[in-house]
Amino acid sequence: MAYGNNKADPNAPFYVSECAELLSDKVGGAVLGCSDQWFAECVNLIKHAPPVWDAEKYVDTGKWMDGWETKRHNPDHDWCIVKLGIPGVIYGFEIDTAYFTGNYPPFASIEALCDDSNPTFKDLSDSNKWEEVLKKSELGSSMKKYFDCKSEKRYTHLKFRIYPDGGVARLRVYGKCVKDWTLVIPGELVDTAAIENGGLVVDCSDHFYGNKNNIIMPGRSVNMGDGWETKRRRGPGNDWLIVKLAKEGVVQRIEVDTNWFKGNFPVSCSIDAINSNSAPDENRLTDYEWTNILPNTPLTGHRRHFYQNELVNNKNNKFTHVRLNIFPDGGCFTFKNFLKFPR
Repeated sequence: MAYGNNKADPNAPFYVSECAELLSDKVGGAVLGCSDQWFAECVNLIKHAPPVWDAEKYVDTGKWMDGWETKRHNPDHDWCIVKLGIPGVIYGFEIDTAYFTGNYPPFASIEALCDDSNPTFKDLSDSNKWEEVLKKSELGSSMKKYFDCKSEKRYTHLKFRIYPDGGVARLRVYGKCVKDWTLVIPGELVDTAAIENGGLVVDCSDHFYGNKNNIIMPGRSVNMGDGWETKRRRGPGNDWLIVKLAKEGVVQRIEVDTNWFKGNFPVSCSIDAINSNSAPDENRLTDYEWTNILPNTPLTGHRRHFYQNELVNNKNNKFTHVRLNIFPDGGCFTFKNFLKFPR
């Protein structure tokens, strides 16, 4: 998606905007192996960045393509095994054949399994535990197609099959993180805004330049386009973003990072919180009374800001959602919200 054009795909189902993307390299996804990758490597399938086209670029094996492309004339099918960066329940798939026109596979299917023992590629290739989560379905030329997943199970790995051969630019997997909280050490600070722990951005005032979900991704940004940035506000008011926390709890520490935002960072920010028990309709969160936990505080460009002693009204209150308010507009890369896990 181009910088300055973060409009949602009008044909996309709800899970594309309302769920976590579980597979991309940005969240720790990995390609473990494939049957063939003659023209283009299968690792491209899980790139967080959208696919690109370079009409002049060729490599030893032929035309360079930003995706996974296999040799011609396979009598049956090709396949690729991937590990989800965020294990969880899958709501749907996005299979994108962007720029694959006369060389896209006519059909694809997907199988899945759950194995937390860190199995090898050979283990998974030989496994009989795979179960079909997407039946053999028709794809199109240079286009995105969406497919619902009906299973309620938690999965860690996928087997992506294309029939009989060809190229796919990206495979996206949308769903809900299912974290094993028994593995967290009592008393440990946990970032409950993080997408890899189950945090989710549920609403925002604007995300014209940088997608709202970028703000809760792992690590620091690689450039200015890798954060949340709103357009320049010409009227009154301010921009805001609401994060549903992975777990209810008492807020202990907050980090706001303006990395790479130098001439376009917000002047200041404040943070409010709410418990969904007092706001039962999540579609109307902005209508309820929020508790301020960080007063309006100045920000600096290209810098990590940490707040702990500055927090107010947080000692005896458990929250499920937080709202980051930025004044009047601008960009932030990372928002982290730390809760102390109960002893």
